[in-house]
Amino acid sequence: MHTSDTTTKPILPSFVVQEEGTRKVLVYLRIPELKVKRSFPNIFKFVPTNGQEKVLDFQNQSFTFTINVQTKLYSISIARLPGEIQPERCSIMYQRGGCWITLYKLEPMSWMNRICDNLNPGLDIEDDDNQNPEVSAPIEEVQLKDTDMPPPFNLVPLAPCVPSRLSTKKAPAPPPPSTTTN
Repeated sequence: MHTSDTTTKPILPSFVVQEEGTRKVLVYLRIPELKVKRSFPNIFKFVPTNGQEKVLDFQNQSFTFTINVQTKLYSISIARLPGEIQPERCSIMYQRGGCWITLYKLEPMSWMNRICDNLNPGLDIEDDDNQNPEVSAPIEEVQLKDTDMPPPFNLVPLAPCVPSRLSTKKAPAPPPPSTTTN
């Protein structure tokens, strides 16, 4: 007799971290199957139509999010953020194909240098017995132009910005020194 496994293994969604100012961090989670509709009475807020949020938990230096979309379970758990957050101010905003998690920092400092530094562990994503590396969202280049969100300004910067040669103009040469003869 064959029994089917009713528990599904969680999928770790692909994500992008974006720092906005010194006090806010946005985490975009890509969930390709997610569909949304406007909520009532707040027509500016979207809610999942084909998914159900199971866990959204913000702690002082961590967060966990799990959503069941159709037959798939997406889950991310960050055990240790680079700094403390204000859990009561943190939120989630759904959109077609993913969601934005907004984290409000307790202290105004950059997290990008800690996330990108090879000597630091970056974001401490919790390994769970229910999560395994074989079951994860495919790594794809995230195209944010189809979202309603403004384009990210500093997605995990890897090198300082180099000004373009086309946009830099040379200053005119100073006039030659005047020579007066007496």
